[in-house]
Amino acid sequence: MDAHKGSVSPKDVAASGHRSARLNPAEWASKLWAACRMGFPLVVCRRRTVRGVGAYFDLITDDGRLFYGDSFHFGYYPQKTETLAEALDAHTDLVGRLARVTPGAVVLDLGCGIGAPAARIARLNDCRVIGVNISREQVREGRLLIDALGLSEQVELHRGNALSLAFPDRSFDAVLCIEVAADICVTENARDRLVDEIWRVLRPGGYVGFSDLALSEAPTRREDKALRAIFCHTGSELVENWPARFAAHGFHIIEQHDIHAETMPTWTHIQGVYSHQAEEVDRRYGKHLADRTRRQLGEVIPMIRDLGTFPALSLQKPI
Repeated sequence: MDAHKGSVSPKDVAASGHRSARLNPAEWASKLWAACRMGFPLVVCRRRTVRGVGAYFDLITDDGRLFYGDSFHFGYYPQKTETLAEALDAHTDLVGRLARVTPGAVVLDLGCGIGAPAARIARLNDCRVIGVNISREQVREGRLLIDALGLSEQVELHRGNALSLAFPDRSFDAVLCIEVAADICVTENARDRLVDEIWRVLRPGGYVGFSDLALSEAPTRREDKALRAIFCHTGSELVENWPARFAAHGFHIIEQHDIHAETMPTWTHIQGVYSHQAEEVDRRYGKHLADRTRRQLGEVIPMIRDLGTFPALSLQKPI
């Protein structure tokens, strides 16, 4: 998950008259179509699909930017005193450091959101970053953001599937994967495919900076139901040992950290949105949905605190 994955189901969006009042007809039609594309696979087969994940982010991007900013991941609070904006940048900087990004490097950012982390990495390291995202809406908004920042010569955003990248072998000096692996990998087999694709496009001697929320064990059925409402995936889909998987595919683990405790303050901000910005939240989602989400957060946060792990890895492809 990232700090912006709201708790909006297709049914919730279609039922909430509060939202439509704040959107023009074209925006409402776009969101409704995204909701249908996201929800149909779940209705038919009760599992996530790549197409459904893309539609989910098409649906929630505007709300995420409004309430949490432009970096679609958890904040990293090493001092526990950072603002959310500082913590979001700190997470980006950490993964950039783990990827050993250097001036002049060509960097791949998988699941790049709207490109804010890619822009920061490119600007701070004087490098070129190519971002890939399955969401049409995030790529569209991201290109506008990159252009507004004056970074179009350094940052490119492309719509594509991280499990089947349209780049030749050994194309990149470094790869960033900032809290998106669970979104990219909609099946168990997809996890191996992701690691294989990273290996394929990374040059020998290149580095990967990786972070993602995972669970040490599956939650209870009740916890899992609440988790599915907050995230775009279930508890069983979050149970993973990423260091072991990367090592099994031949990567050398250069650094390994668990930043779980340093990401937990993000939840305080998420709860604060539903509290301090309650009027706006209620208008956008409807009071019934907002109140239900507040209750579900009360169930999910203790579960994440107790079962969660958040590996941050520096990985090298051997020369």
